[in-house]
Amino acid sequence: MGYKSDALGAAVALVNAVTAEPDGDADTPPEQSGRRLRDLLVEHRYLAARAPASAEAALRAWARRLRTVFDATASSGDAEDDTGPALDATAVAVNALLADVQIGPHLSDHDGQGWHFHYAPPEASLVERVRSTTAFAVAMLVSEYGVDRHGVCAADGCRRVYADTSRNAARRYCSPACANRAAVAAHRARAKLRAGAGEP
Repeated sequence: MGYKSDALGAAVALVNAVTAEPDGDADTPPEQSGRRLRDLLVEHRYLAARAPASAEAALRAWARRLRTVFDATASSGDAEDDTGPALDATAVAVNALLADVQIGPHLSDHDGQGWHFHYAPPEASLVERVRSTTAFAVAMLVSEYGVDRHGVCAADGCRRVYADTSRNAARRYCSPACANRAAVAAHRARAKLRAGAGEP
């Protein structure tokens, strides 16, 4: 993707950290919640350790905005159809994100990281950098792969999202744990159906 951070991974992680549970971090003390978001960004190679506590509210709001892309795909019918309503709804959601980010593409060699590409202007805050890189990462995912590479986890009751850039493009779950639970549930349902029909 041409950027030192893992912007697509950060987009997915932010969405899941903020929106996967219906009431979010309602029980988490604010200082812990903010620290968790900063740690998440550092994990995805953003220089976020020095981020002010005030960045938390803006990051949470942005995570909710990012989720609109995943929800648009999930709620627009056949996510395998790269020419239909799912792609149209997803493109509208992506364009709305892109319209709201501060853009100032340039090369930077800050903090000993060597020359690399930045989407936001040099004076951009952490939040502005996160917004621009994650918006562009999601836009590139959709423009390169359409709508069959991202979405909301297919496991019953799970609200987490995923983005799949693997070669086989078969991901439909947010994690191996959800995929395994779904496989076990499907196996049990088939076994119950066979038992009810008197099959061995």
